Amino acid sequence: MPSIHVGRSPGPQIKLGAAILAAARTADTQLIKDRLAVFGQAQQRYAEAHAKVQQIEAELAKVQAQFRTDQHAVVDALARALVADGQPLRNPFASFGAARMGSLMHMPSVDAGKALPELLAAIRRSKVVGKLTLQAVQNGEKVTSGMEQVVARLEKLGTAVRDARSSRDAVAPTWEAALGALRRGARAAADEGAPTLYATLFNRPARSNAKNHKAAPAPAPTPPPAATPSRQPEPAAS
Repeated sequence: MPSIHVGRSPGPQIKLGAAILAAARTADTQLIKDRLAVFGQAQQRYAEAHAKVQQIEAELAKVQAQFRTDQHAVVDALARALVADGQPLRNPFASFGAARMGSLMHMPSVDAGKALPELLAAIRRSKVVGKLTLQAVQNGEKVTSGMEQVVARLEKLGTAVRDARSSRDAVAPTWEAALGALRRGARAAADEGAPTLYATLFNRPARSNAKNHKAAPAPAPTPPPAATPSRQPEPAAS
């Protein structure tokens, strides 16, 4: 069985640690109990730190997605209304000193949180827009009224993610050191009456890739040979 290899990414490392601890519950680990206990503690701290990162990242992604949805909805509704009121399709925001539609759509949240309220205010001050555009402005103002607070929340979550990642990265060397010590102890246990302990903890069966190892198609059956027509005897001469 091949020995498992440790990657540098937290997810695979934590998954590996869980597999080792699960395997340890099936074996007699008396000879390495101290090292196993140290590794178990390091695994728990590492897993908790990684879970914290994932939790904050998920919250950040959710807030970012909602902000982007609102941003697109406001820009799209304004553009449609302005075009219907006679503004050029190519750049309906040109008369109001705003960026093009594509730029407004993909503008970073910090910039969009300022640009969209300014655009709405400029359109509202205009004397050339109709009721449809004014309705779109009113709806847009409802959406953007809380954008400043959302941007502040995004910045706070971004800082929290960076801090959580730093805390997790600080735990990783301790986990790696504990894993190394556990490996050495399991190898040494072979000389003290536990020859299979290392294999139990660290060896894993090779995984086959079903996509790359497709069964060969069965050969087509060989058709039976054609029957040779029997020769009829020639009629006897009269």
